[in-house]
This record gives sequence, structure tokens and C-alpha cells, in this order.
Amino acid sequence: MLNETVTIYSVIDDLLKAIAHEEDVRCEMSDAEIITTAITPTMS
Repeated sequence: MLNETVTIYSVIDDLLKAIAHEEDVRCEMSDAEIITTAITPTMS
């Protein structure tokens, strides 16, 4: 499960970079981390 989670994070991070997504400077977690956290529990 860890390998799948890291892969999902990498893909999401690359996609956000590809569309030139800008994150809020005040955030403590990246948007890719938040999206991965939201998606991962549903993968069981």
C-alpha cells in the first residue's frame, strides 16, 4: 500500500506542476499531499 500511495502522490504532484498550479504561501501541506490523503482511504 505504501508504494501505491507514493506513486499516487507523485502522479498528482506532477499533474499539478504540469498545469502550473500555485499553492497558497500559508499552507503547511502541499495540495498534492491533501489530494492524496483524500483519495488513499478509498483504495482499500
